Amino acid sequence: MRSNQQPEIRFPGFFGNWNQCELGDIANFSKGNGYSKSDLTDEGNSIILYGRLYTKYETVIKAVDTFTKIKEKSVISKGNEVIVPSSGETSEDISRASFVSVPGVILGGDLNIIRPGNEIDPIFLALTISNGEQQKELSKRAQGKSVVHLHNSDLKKVNLVFPKREEQTIIGNFFEKLDATIALYMKELATLKQTKQEFLKKMFPKKEKLVPEVRFKGFTGEWKQRKLSDITKLITKGTTPKDKSNIGDINFIKVENIDSGSGAVSITSKISKEEHDGYLKRSKLETGDILFSIAGTLGRVTIVDDDMLPANTNQALAIIRLKEGNVDFIATYLKGKFVEDYIRKNPTVGAQPNLSLQQVGDLTIISPNKQEQEKIGALFKQLDNTIALYQRELDALKETKKTFLQKMFV
Repeated sequence: MRSNQQPEIRFPGFFGNWNQCELGDIANFSKGNGYSKSDLTDEGNSIILYGRLYTKYETVIKAVDTFTKIKEKSVISKGNEVIVPSSGETSEDISRASFVSVPGVILGGDLNIIRPGNEIDPIFLALTISNGEQQKELSKRAQGKSVVHLHNSDLKKVNLVFPKREEQTIIGNFFEKLDATIALYMKELATLKQTKQEFLKKMFPKKEKLVPEVRFKGFTGEWKQRKLSDITKLITKGTTPKDKSNIGDINFIKVENIDSGSGAVSITSKISKEEHDGYLKRSKLETGDILFSIAGTLGRVTIVDDDMLPANTNQALAIIRLKEGNVDFIATYLKGKFVEDYIRKNPTVGAQPNLSLQQVGDLTIISPNKQEQEKIGALFKQLDNTIALYQRELDALKETKKTFLQKMFV
């Protein structure tokens, strides 16, 4: 026994040190058998392959969306297994676990299978293997270079620290509910992003067309084609500050601060007022400026609003200042298929891909009259704001989970 084995945060009514033993003393171990991606079918028997633990499944697996035709000597879940990949790309990734709560699922090869005894709640076990000291211990035990491996013999030697079963169950249920909320937000966010993509396809003309498939009521006629430079009073780019200390009162927006989907901006850098008003003066940002990434990651778009100001930017972002047209409509157009195709065909390839300001100005903009632009722009602005809101809520939930995982386990 180690002394003072207590987490920082506990549910009311629980106290005292947690117990400790090697996992091998209180669990049975086995391996999944056979099967690879080539064995998957559109329907048949549910199956879990180890790679899905990295891309799909959370702590508790209640539903499986991959199928196969069952073979002889398959390993079938009974509904009380904790599974851990035995192969992975990194030692950090491989030390993760999920509880299979449904019986009748095939457990494929490269899966370590743990069946805990009555002392251990399986959800708690999956959580503690994937986090904290147990995760660090397993990462150290993982072997290999290009592909790392983790064996049941490694899992058996894990120093498991755990409270009484009742407290384990309450902890497990808490994180199961938190995961369910996170999954709901992820689903809603994916639906919103898909809805936006469908609207983009239908509310803007397809290639070589001048009329969109779907329009607001009362609007007719062909859209007009013009170069972006024809409707702007300024297309320039920012300047990299000399002072790299990240100290000051002025926001400094970089490509990585712009979300590729919603265009939401998370500012992480600052510059001094002296630089902002001095040699960076020409790249001062104004409300309504469109920022369009032209180096490295091409085609990210955002609109500068009052909350971002005062602000500046660097050479990787073009500053587009309109003299006519609806800013929300033009920003949405710059995120569309035509511009994606233009970027794909036109970048200058060097140390990193980039577009010149001339190429940005030569972009063809197909647009309707001002009133229709305003309607379309408002729709996509609302969608982007909703997407950004859900993304913030999701990020906050994930951060909350991370904090609780750090404080509720020994």
